[in-house]
Amino acid sequence: MNSPIKAKLLSAGVALGAIVVAILLAEVASRFLVDPADFLTVVPVQDKFLGHKLGPGAGGHDALGFRNSEVPKQAAIVAIGDSMTYGSGAPRDGSWPQQLGALSGETVYNMGLGGYGPLQYLHLAGGLAKEFKPRQWVVGFYFGNDLFDAYNVARTLPHWQGWADSNAASAPSKPATDTAVVPQRKGAALRDWLARKSVLYGLLRATVLEPFAAMEQKNLAGQMSADRRMSWSDPSAPSVMTVFTAQHRLAVQDMSEPNVQEGMRVTKRAFAALKDEADKQGVALLVVLIPTRERVYCPYLKATGAKLPATHLKVCEVEEATKADLVQALNAKGISYVDSVGALEAQVERHIQIYPPTSDGHPTALGHRAIAESVLAALKKQPASAAASAPK
Repeated sequence: MNSPIKAKLLSAGVALGAIVVAILLAEVASRFLVDPADFLTVVPVQDKFLGHKLGPGAGGHDALGFRNSEVPKQAAIVAIGDSMTYGSGAPRDGSWPQQLGALSGETVYNMGLGGYGPLQYLHLAGGLAKEFKPRQWVVGFYFGNDLFDAYNVARTLPHWQGWADSNAASAPSKPATDTAVVPQRKGAALRDWLARKSVLYGLLRATVLEPFAAMEQKNLAGQMSADRRMSWSDPSAPSVMTVFTAQHRLAVQDMSEPNVQEGMRVTKRAFAALKDEADKQGVALLVVLIPTRERVYCPYLKATGAKLPATHLKVCEVEEATKADLVQALNAKGISYVDSVGALEAQVERHIQIYPPTSDGHPTALGHRAIAESVLAALKKQPASAAASAPK
């Protein structure tokens, strides 16, 4: 090999090595500068009671596998829920349980995890939550999938199959989504690996790459019917935008569907058992009702004359009817609740970006703050019950 070619190869090798070293140093630095739990995708492990959970310390989570900086010896409030309580799409400190802690000045332990539903809430309350000797449980109920999760868990996990109605209609183990029509892009395997392993990649994806993701989502919506995906911008603040997925939201809460009816039956039974457990432990119980993004925007979309597809209009009606049914059951059991939809609607009217500009229906940190403020207001109004003041 002649000297010029050898010199060029050597220079290229040195440059490549320098790039690799720089990337590795940036990865190490990012793990010190930001919270890894905000940017790493964690693969859950199986659990016979919960279906799935996160391993101790996995991806920046605490020793119990939850999204907290540490496991306290005691917590005044334990928050239990699904991804809406976990805080998907928002920084850890931006989740409503963490913001509730900051606003109230009390220790709030977050036991939320994506994919959980009413039966998992009951299991956590009767088990791990006891360790923190709380005076208050705040359980987040999300209308976007909790009814389906209740139905699904009772039919698929052996531990909970006694809760299932054998005469209820069968349904797929996952609700129908529009992901099947999304073309698989090249490099998906590499991106998935980076999402699990690299904080730097997660940081870049949430900042530099986020506008490109929003643009891709808008283009994808243009290829589908508005019932499935509808890209929208606030007419009074065009920079505030999002993508509605009304068909998906309707499928998991339409009470005319037998599987949703069964999910509601299981949910009501789970909350009744949760109230009994709270009374037994001497803990106050508050349920926070968390609406879908589609429902939150209903009043504003109608007021601004947006052309809504029939499915979205139906979501506006169905979610209110579903909520009324659940609220009736909560009242009958004496369970306190707070509806966060009003607080979120108020933010929409102020043209605040409380949901991302993509089809992801999880709130931003500003949306979580509205939920936290509504929970705090409800807690201040909630009288100390005899159960809550009883000795533990």
